[in-house]
Amino acid sequence: MIDDELQVMNMAKPAFEFLYDEEIDLLRPVLHVDYERLNAEEQQEFEWGLQQISAQIPDRIQQFEQDYMNLYEKLKTTEDDESFFRINEEMNEVSKKISELNLLYLHIEGTHLHANVDD
Repeated sequence: MIDDELQVMNMAKPAFEFLYDEEIDLLRPVLHVDYERLNAEEQQEFEWGLQQISAQIPDRIQQFEQDYMNLYEKLKTTEDDESFFRINEEMNEVSKKISELNLLYLHIEGTHLHANVDD
């Protein structure tokens, strides 16, 4: 009986999904089973989703880098401590988002983003 209930619960849950991450404004892949357990169609659908996400990451990083530089320029002209620390905290948050995006790219592509940039 318990095995039947577990099997029904597992059938209701998708093998994978793409969940929205508000912090980085992108979908994140979530596998609920080992990749090898996906059938060929599911693997293809999952890989397509990964490529769609991966393609958005460089532009998203560029946006956050621009935000960071704008904050840096504001920081250079800040005269009071309260504003200085607030802007510094905002810069830390933007930096964290850039790091999250780089890790997501590495997880999807298996390589660092800069490794794909031509010099």
